[in-house]
Amino acid sequence: MINRVYRPRKWFPPQGFLGWLSFLALLALVLAAAGDAGLWYLRVNGRFASKASFVSHFWAYFTLGGCLVGLLARGVSNVLRSVPTVWLLASLAMQHAGMLFPRGSLPPLSGPAIRVMTLNLGRGEGLRPAAYAYLRERRDLDVLFLQEVHGDAQAGDRPRILQALGSRYPHAVWREGPRSTGQLFGMAILSRFPLREAEVVPLPPGPVPGGVCAEADALVAKAQVGERAIRLANAHLCPPRVPWKDIWSRDVGISFGSVLDWLATLRLYEYSRRSQLIYLRLIAEGGVEPFILGGTLNTTSKSLDVLRLAQRLSNAFDVSGSGFGFTYYAGPFGGRIDHIYYSEGLLARNADVPPVTVADHQPVEAVLELLPPIERPRPRF
Repeated sequence: MINRVYRPRKWFPPQGFLGWLSFLALLALVLAAAGDAGLWYLRVNGRFASKASFVSHFWAYFTLGGCLVGLLARGVSNVLRSVPTVWLLASLAMQHAGMLFPRGSLPPLSGPAIRVMTLNLGRGEGLRPAAYAYLRERRDLDVLFLQEVHGDAQAGDRPRILQALGSRYPHAVWREGPRSTGQLFGMAILSRFPLREAEVVPLPPGPVPGGVCAEADALVAKAQVGERAIRLANAHLCPPRVPWKDIWSRDVGISFGSVLDWLATLRLYEYSRRSQLIYLRLIAEGGVEPFILGGTLNTTSKSLDVLRLAQRLSNAFDVSGSGFGFTYYAGPFGGRIDHIYYSEGLLARNADVPPVTVADHQPVEAVLELLPPIERPRPRF
C-alpha cells in the first residue's frame, strides 16, 4: 500500500503566463473587495470623498467586475479567493436585491393619486417629434418635469410643446436655458393643477468656476391639488466630469491633455454636485407642504453624493419600482440618473421607467398618493 501525502500546488511566487494571470487576477479581486468595503464605510458613516463619489456612480459595475476578474484566479489559495468574492456578492445583493423581488401589497388609497413623470429631452433634435407624440399619447399624467428644453418663448421646444400639450396641461412654468449654453438647458413644469409662486432658484456651483455646473438652477412652484398644496421642484444638476467632454458637456474626444484636465478637475465636479444636492434638501425643508423633486440629478441613488438628500427624501423608484430602471446609457453601461424624490406626506404606490426611445434619456414616472394631513398637538408653553 502506497501512502500519498497531499501537497497543495505552489502558487507563489507565480510561474509562467497562467501563474502570473492567476496572481494578478487575485490581486485585482482583493483590491476590488477593499475598494467596495471603503465605499460601504463612507456610505454607512455619511462620509464623502470626491474620487470615491465618482467611483460610486459605477458601484455595481465595479463590484461585478471584481467578481468576474476573480474567476481567472485559478490555482491560488481558496481562502484568499473565496473571502473577497463572497464579500462582493453580498455587496451586490445588499444594493440591488430589493429591485429584483416583487413589492408587497399596499393599503387602499386614502387620498388623491398624482402621476408624475420626468423626462430629459436631450441635446439632439432628431427624437423631438417622437417625444412630443409620446407625451401627447400619455393622457394619464398629472405633472410633467422636462429638462434640456431648447430655445425660448418664440422658438424652440416651448411653442411646440404648448401646441402639442397645452390643452392637456393648462398650467406651466418655464426656465429658459442660459444664453451661455446656447439656450439648450431649459426646464419646464407642466401641470393639470394650478401653479403659483413659481421661481427659478440658482443652485450653488461649488468650486467649479464655469460651464454647465455654474449655470445649474432649480425651477420651483406650488401646485394646488384640491384643497391641498404641494411643492414641486425640477432640477438638472452638474454632470460627472469625463475626459471626452468639455465644461459645457460638448464632445471633444479624448487626448492626453483632456485626460490631464479630467484628473485635475474631477473632484471639483463631485463637490459641486454634492453642494447642489444639499441645497435641494434645504429647499425641501423650507416649507410645510409635501414636496416632489424630479429631474436629471446626474447621480445614482446608490452614490455617495446623494446621501444628504436621501436623509430627507425618498426615491420613488427605489421604494416601489422593480428592475434596475436605467435611464441613461454610455456605451454598454447604464445608470439611473433621472429621479423622482418625495417627502413626508406622500407615498409612492408605483414607479416605472417606460421602455420607450423618445430621447437619449429614458423617462421616469411614479404614482404618488397625497396622504391625509396628520394632526399634530400644539406645543404648550
